[in-house]
Amino acid sequence: MSSQTQTQLRTLATRLLTACRQGCLPTVRSTAPLLYANAAQEQAQAQAQAQAQAQAQAQAQAQAQAQAQSSACSPVPPLIIVLATAAQHGQASILHYLLTSMPACSNAPSPWSPPLPASVSDQWKEALLPDLVVLRAVQSSSPSVVQTLIDAGMHVDHNMDKIGSPLSMAIRTQSLEMVKFLLDRGANANEMLWIPHITLLALAAEQPCQDILAAMLEHGAKLSGSGALYAAAGVGNTASAQFLLGRGVDVNEVWMNDMWGDERDNSGTALHAAALNAQKDMVSFLLAKGARKDLKDGESRTPGDVARGTGNTEIATMLEVD
Repeated sequence: MSSQTQTQLRTLATRLLTACRQGCLPTVRSTAPLLYANAAQEQAQAQAQAQAQAQAQAQAQAQAQAQAQSSACSPVPPLIIVLATAAQHGQASILHYLLTSMPACSNAPSPWSPPLPASVSDQWKEALLPDLVVLRAVQSSSPSVVQTLIDAGMHVDHNMDKIGSPLSMAIRTQSLEMVKFLLDRGANANEMLWIPHITLLALAAEQPCQDILAAMLEHGAKLSGSGALYAAAGVGNTASAQFLLGRGVDVNEVWMNDMWGDERDNSGTALHAAALNAQKDMVSFLLAKGARKDLKDGESRTPGDVARGTGNTEIATMLEVD
């Protein structure tokens, strides 16, 4: 590729990404087809060529390496970067245009995840993140952008690798508007995350916004057995703890995490969580609400035992069983 061609492509790519940020659909319409109209065909050809090169002799392999290096230096970002840029900046109309008009998107099983080039340069390494477009769409806090993905076939509980569902990300970003939007679209309020192994209600209880807790309960989240109070206690979130107690959660409820199928699932009560994480103010709060000091977790430890195990003698003294 000549330097002149690279300069021209770089100019077009910069213009396209700027238009995606600023919401200039006419510029996107005039620029994107020049860069990506044949992307699906080129991707198929590249994959076929890569398979052939894998079986070739040393000379062909050397050629493949040279081609990969050339691809890695391409000034044109992978199409997924363009999609993610539009999503991140809340540009639903641009995202819709790209999903429906770019062959690499419209021909893909998941239009928001078009095939990547054989090589991706460090400049565009963000393209390698799983479900990048979905992630940026939720982080944008723009319901219209996420609705565009749903219209393109994305399930409202789409599982983002190592992240969870869009609802879990909306809870983490504390976007009440996005949480309500996803719940209204049927998102599962009782989802269990794998890492960390907690319910979405417990995840919400760790965060500052109690309105999100209220929205989830209004949309069917089960309070009993959710571990929400345990989670709030572990991070010292007395506002969430007060809210949950006001909604009727038992201050002495035991959190069973369902990881092992035996006594190890018994993580103890909220008082255990507060003791484990040295949350002195939470310990005082829970005791004032009637938390029992004598209850034991799956390892037969009282909250006081847990505090002593962490070396926190002050909290251990507060939790001595009378």
